[in-house]
Amino acid sequence: MLKNYFKVALRSLMKQKGFTAINVLGLSVGLTCCILIGLYINEEMSYDTFHDRAEETYRFTREFMSQDGTTSLHLSRVAPPFGHYLKDYYEGDIETIGRFITTSGTVQYGDKLFVEPNFGFADPEIVDILTFETLQGNLKEALSKPGSVVISDRLAEKYFGAEDPMGKTINFSNQIDLMVQGVYKSWPDNSSFQLDMMGDFTLVEQFYGGRQNLLNAWGSNNFTTLFTLTSTGSVEGILERSEDFLIAHLGENAPTWTRLHVQKLTDIHLRSNLSDELGQNSDITYVYIFTSIAGLILLIACINYMNLSTARSARRAKEVGMRKVFGAGKLNLVYQFLMESVVLTLIAVVFSVGITALVLPFFRDFTGLNLAFSLTQNLELIILIAGASLLVGVLAGSYPAFFLSAFKPLEVMRGSKGSSPAKSGLLRKVLVVVQFAISAILIISTVVVFQQLSYMQNKNLGYDKEQMMVLSVSNELAANLTTFKNEVLNVSGVRSVGASSRVPSGQLLDSQGAQAEVNGEMLPTQVVIKQLQVDHDFIPNYQMEMLAGRNFTEDFTRDSAHVILNEKAVRIIGWKSPEEAIGKRMVYGGIAGQVIGVVKDFHFESLQSEIVPVIFQNNRNRLRFLSIKIDGQNLRNTVAQIEESYAAFSPVSPINYNFLNERFDNLYRSESQRSELFTIFSALAIFLACLGLFGLASFTVAQRGKEISIRKVLGASVKQIVSTLSKEFIWLVGIALLLAAPAGWYFMSDWLGGYAYRVNMGALPFLVAGGVALLIAFVTISMQTFKAAFANPATRLRED
Repeated sequence: MLKNYFKVALRSLMKQKGFTAINVLGLSVGLTCCILIGLYINEEMSYDTFHDRAEETYRFTREFMSQDGTTSLHLSRVAPPFGHYLKDYYEGDIETIGRFITTSGTVQYGDKLFVEPNFGFADPEIVDILTFETLQGNLKEALSKPGSVVISDRLAEKYFGAEDPMGKTINFSNQIDLMVQGVYKSWPDNSSFQLDMMGDFTLVEQFYGGRQNLLNAWGSNNFTTLFTLTSTGSVEGILERSEDFLIAHLGENAPTWTRLHVQKLTDIHLRSNLSDELGQNSDITYVYIFTSIAGLILLIACINYMNLSTARSARRAKEVGMRKVFGAGKLNLVYQFLMESVVLTLIAVVFSVGITALVLPFFRDFTGLNLAFSLTQNLELIILIAGASLLVGVLAGSYPAFFLSAFKPLEVMRGSKGSSPAKSGLLRKVLVVVQFAISAILIISTVVVFQQLSYMQNKNLGYDKEQMMVLSVSNELAANLTTFKNEVLNVSGVRSVGASSRVPSGQLLDSQGAQAEVNGEMLPTQVVIKQLQVDHDFIPNYQMEMLAGRNFTEDFTRDSAHVILNEKAVRIIGWKSPEEAIGKRMVYGGIAGQVIGVVKDFHFESLQSEIVPVIFQNNRNRLRFLSIKIDGQNLRNTVAQIEESYAAFSPVSPINYNFLNERFDNLYRSESQRSELFTIFSALAIFLACLGLFGLASFTVAQRGKEISIRKVLGASVKQIVSTLSKEFIWLVGIALLLAAPAGWYFMSDWLGGYAYRVNMGALPFLVAGGVALLIAFVTISMQTFKAAFANPATRLRED
């Protein structure tokens, strides 16, 4: 019986080639979108799961609070004493705990010099917590030996080529020699942090001046601290006792200004965006968004099949009637039509797999993710696709199957064309409204997303970031920074140069306690003020606006204790105006001085973060970046001269620079990429919705063919006929827009809430959605109505 159903289904589909082609196209596009989105989501969800103990691994994070109890800073890393003392304190809860600290520097082997951004120093216990596939040596033993280093196979090939890396000596940052004692396989891309090279932890102790100094460095929050639980341990138990730990080591008031938190390793990529993450994380919200889009696309594809199948009902009415006359039961007909739907869906699956294989390389390049699609190596994927196709086939074919099988043979033979009940027509209209409501919501969302991205990319940040070259200051360069600055200023094309501890597009992580003179009394500030070390050229170099007072002078000794504030700092301290702040006493980090200037507020970090209080200090010992303003007339020649000057001052450390525009583009790259993905999938969903409307238009034209012919015979023009038929669909689209507007406003208002600075959602997104939806509807409907309007009425009347 099943074989017979299958044969009849194939014959029916081959007979109606146009219907089959449209349905296969719609389902193929829908399934391809779902597969691509599924691959994207699977990759996002897979971060850090390659570690054998990923589900049992956690990290400690540290939060700092202002005096008003609000969070001033939440760091993904903690101070080194935590990793030492927490193991004993939580004996019975923590099985293994390990730390690592990452840095960047140069690596020299022979006459080869490399810049490495992922150099780490790690406890040996890290090997027990994270999974390293050892290729040579014993990693844990190596990390217990002073002066040793273990490296990834990628770096082994990079440094040594075909040579055996074991026992080779490399030099790090022209400071220490390290012997390679182990090689491990490089981690995959879906890791929240990369450790391409690890040195033993005793080198960190030496840097801090000895083990005891390291264990007293409670303010040096640069150490990723991971741990695993015992069989009886729990995160809740650790958190319950964390305040007691802080009190025991940092004093009675410690819980009022700092807290410990615990975060699961597999939650880092999608559920963590702390202030100092080692890599750029994603957001679980986008997983939900793209999952919803995949579901909506699949829903629209199923609706298309329903509408197109019922649109053909007039042509299949006699077939159903004849089958019933010859003894076919309703259940037999349901099975037959469901089989047609499943077979058609399986054909669409074959096409969608082929399309996916073709577009995946482009999709992989676009997302930057290592997406893999292999049916031969992934049994789960085969089962998922087969199950999804069967489900889609049954869902898409269920309504047409029951609708067509319900035709009454007597009425069919009398020429009622299937006797479609009113409720069926109503359901088809509801489905089209649903389709276009979804499409309108997606259009509204797309417009708002692009408005927000445009706003972020073009907003006045409070300084000039154009043609600004940002150069990292090496240890060699720091000793002669003033001389190098003067050398660069003599380069043709360089306008100005400023130095600072951090640069815009980065994060303001440094802060210390502050007191300020308010109404003649020195009072502690209620909110943490972020610290920025600059020289006297930084503010004019960025063309920041001074609202009151003056800038630092070239005489360092004159302004070594003086400070400059931004407007936000002035307001939170309690001064009424920038002018009032000038000359007021201020103590910051234990250094007493005066406020000599106030700059206009500026956006140092991403626009997702609010402007924070900032204090500028003139400390020449902490200047890590040079910002070089270039006129842009002969950019390549100017950069080449700067590189030449740098090489003369810093022959060992290679130059490391980029441009501020690039740094800001990187800040919003993931947002821009997701918005483009959102737009692509939204466009495909709208395309599928058009097929649904095409189905209803086909059905209506088929049902009202005699009416159209009579209208033409009685003198109705093509314009009048098109107008009459189009009204029915236009008001359906209008209803869809009315439903979509509040839903789109709600979803996008919630999304915009994640940005501290955002666009106002005006009428434009809704007008665009309405205009596009109506235009698409009119064009789609016109494809059928114009054809019917221009048809010869005599031919149709003879057929009826």
